[in-house]
Amino acid sequence: MKKVIIIGAGPAGLTAGYELLKKEGYEVIILEKTDRIGGISQTVKYKGNRMDIGGHRFFSKDDRVNQWWQNIMPTQGEPSYDDKILDREKSFAEGGPNPEETDRVMLVRNRVSRIYYSKHFFDYPISLKWDTLKNMGFVTTMKAGFSYLYSVFRKLPEDNLENFYINRFGRVLYSMFFEGYTEKLWGRHPREISADWGAQRVKGLSITAVLKDVFSKILPGRKNAKVETSLIEEYIYPKFGPGQLWENVAEDIQSMGGTIVMNSEVKNIHTQNGKITAITCIEEGGEVTYEGDIFMSSMPVNDLVAGIQGSEIPKLVQESAADLPFRDFVTVGLLLNKLNLKNGTKMKTLNNIVPDCWIYVQDTGVKLGRIQIFNNWSPYMVEEPDKYVWIGLEHV
Repeated sequence: MKKVIIIGAGPAGLTAGYELLKKEGYEVIILEKTDRIGGISQTVKYKGNRMDIGGHRFFSKDDRVNQWWQNIMPTQGEPSYDDKILDREKSFAEGGPNPEETDRVMLVRNRVSRIYYSKHFFDYPISLKWDTLKNMGFVTTMKAGFSYLYSVFRKLPEDNLENFYINRFGRVLYSMFFEGYTEKLWGRHPREISADWGAQRVKGLSITAVLKDVFSKILPGRKNAKVETSLIEEYIYPKFGPGQLWENVAEDIQSMGGTIVMNSEVKNIHTQNGKITAITCIEEGGEVTYEGDIFMSSMPVNDLVAGIQGSEIPKLVQESAADLPFRDFVTVGLLLNKLNLKNGTKMKTLNNIVPDCWIYVQDTGVKLGRIQIFNNWSPYMVEEPDKYVWIGLEHV
């Protein structure tokens, strides 16, 4: 039997451990630095309320990924609390569990994300609805239209993120909805960021994709047309937030014979003849060394390289790893009696709050990047969803 040591009990480490244990011939030990499961996908609990620190929608075009999630937490087959109160129709899974009776269940949620810009709400991704044009105003709309047409016929070299966005939306829409927010979020101007990053973030989104989406909904025979990831209208979500999924995976790993060691911080990674042979960790009782046959890591690359002992790592690799930049943010949870933002949509919500999962704040005068409204992710994230609004303010 091969002994596998995995660093990190986040989604990557837990998935690796789970899949290995489904096969025969592996002993799995997962080492987690903190006292929480899930890494950046964990759910933070506070006095009966739960906070998703990232805003994690569960949606994939890969059937294998979708089936993997379903094996851990099947999709709801009956209405959730707010579905029943609001009499909402959903595409429930036939024979799926009832979220009012069981916890191990994925909810079907409406995807609503908007931009708050110049005291108006705009759909995100940008849509061509009448409300969008009305909020922009005639002059700005015309400028945006001509700007986009100009970008269609005169493409810029896509050697940075700024040009990537301008080629797809025109300079006016880029300046309104992408430039300031991107710089605020990532700490550098879009012209200093690779265009490859943009391709990953917007998943093929452009004005052309928006137009195709509009026509797919109004033209016969286009209902099943391919939809860009950024334009999906529904997603699934664990009843108690993303951390619940990974907590369930951790439970399954332990039930299959795997070991998860919490509060185990990697100190040294020992090597011999160019191979890792053992890992020394700092734990409550002191230093503990774990020997193994296979080692997997999901820890930050800079810490991984810095921790490797007993082998000569090229100086360039050491310097590159040490110089890797990181961007962090702080989410502040607020439990409120109400929001001053009015629900101007036709979407029904508990207490008639705005229906957004999150709101992008484009005002560059504040560090606040997004507002999450956890009531809309799942009513079970809030201890008293009929009485309070539980929001997360993301600061960078």
